[in-house]
Amino acid sequence: MIYQVVPNYVFNRKKSMIEARKALVVMAIEKTLLEVGRPTYYEVLAKLKENHNCYLSDCYENPEYLSSVLKELYGESRLAIISSIEKYLAEMSTQEDIANFIIKISE
Repeated sequence: MIYQVVPNYVFNRKKSMIEARKALVVMAIEKTLLEVGRPTYYEVLAKLKENHNCYLSDCYENPEYLSSVLKELYGESRLAIISSIEKYLAEMSTQEDIANFIIKISE
């Protein structure tokens, strides 16, 4: 019986860690956009919805959505926004999923 519980515990723990990193990514994006200004935040949200029918929380699994919206709205100026997001995620950038997210939004 104990052998069945251990795999569930490991699976649930891994799932919890992924959800925590996802929340961290979303908070980094939100904080960065709000620091730029509320109009920027709402403009990015609207473009994500319009172009990709998604929300900020979807950008963790699909960072290319955020990348394309930032590129469309801000061109080269997006690099400052991406740099700020990277700064907030620096401590977690050794995690593969976070590192991949940073790479993909930077493309």
